[in-house]
Amino acid sequence: MIITVTLNPAIDVTYRLPGLTVGEVHRVAEVTSRLGGKGVNVARVLHQLGEPIHAVGLADHDFGEALARELPATFLPELEEVRRTLVVVADSTTSLWEPGRQAAVGADLRLLDLLAEQIADAAAIIVSGSLAPGVPIDLPARIAQLAAAAGVPVLLDLDDAALAAAVGTGAVLTPNEDEAARLLGRPLGDPAVAVAELAARHGGPVVLTRGHRGLIANVGGMAWEVRPPAGVSGNPTGAGDASAAGLARGLANGTPWPEILADAAALGAAAVVMPVAGEIDPDAYKTFLAEVRVRRIDHEED
Repeated sequence: MIITVTLNPAIDVTYRLPGLTVGEVHRVAEVTSRLGGKGVNVARVLHQLGEPIHAVGLADHDFGEALARELPATFLPELEEVRRTLVVVADSTTSLWEPGRQAAVGADLRLLDLLAEQIADAAAIIVSGSLAPGVPIDLPARIAQLAAAAGVPVLLDLDDAALAAAVGTGAVLTPNEDEAARLLGRPLGDPAVAVAELAARHGGPVVLTRGHRGLIANVGGMAWEVRPPAGVSGNPTGAGDASAAGLARGLANGTPWPEILADAAALGAAAVVMPVAGEIDPDAYKTFLAEVRVRRIDHEED
């Protein structure tokens, strides 16, 4: 199975309305509310794809019990409550994210104990998203070390201090362009060169996520650029989580990297056409997978 780890879950609320003008009153045409957080969205996509999963994380009692009724899940009741995120889909997409709520002292140790119990059954582990206040910055790195000791591949979809703390673990890192620039401490410049530098510094695979411009990956000195289908429009909120699901699935199945990257790009595009995060359009996914192009780029830079 694939274990997804969410350390700062959320109640995801989506408003859909014809247009948005700051300072005006709006009547919302459609409202959806669901349990979320990046790792939860990854788990939903994997579950939709038929992959065996177990969603693990920190939450409050209500969130954990509700999610366990929907997906195989074990969330420790370590947070005061679960934050909310609001996505307004109008002429464009606007996101409003509440801060996370405080985690109990020792929550990290109890989560590590839970993962240690489950890791024998894991084909891959993915840690996604931000950390709730009170969660040590190095917890994802410690999860990566736990996985490495058990021979389980791990993917870390993190940002800022948690991402920096994960450098050197050998896990697959998936920064976006802004996160990669902050990690390097300079403007990104040529993204392929930047990814090669990050991968060398990290000592493991780095996959740069670039939104509608696709992916650039460097694995063991080999590099690829992935171009997603053109002209895909909709709600991009869950695209990164769907792509991460594709990467995790490929790692779990031992798929060659060019195929992993093509699958990740197609899944991201198939999520954009859905109204909420954590879902893909299966028919669109099949169409997009045939359109994705993966190009080897490292040999062109020699």
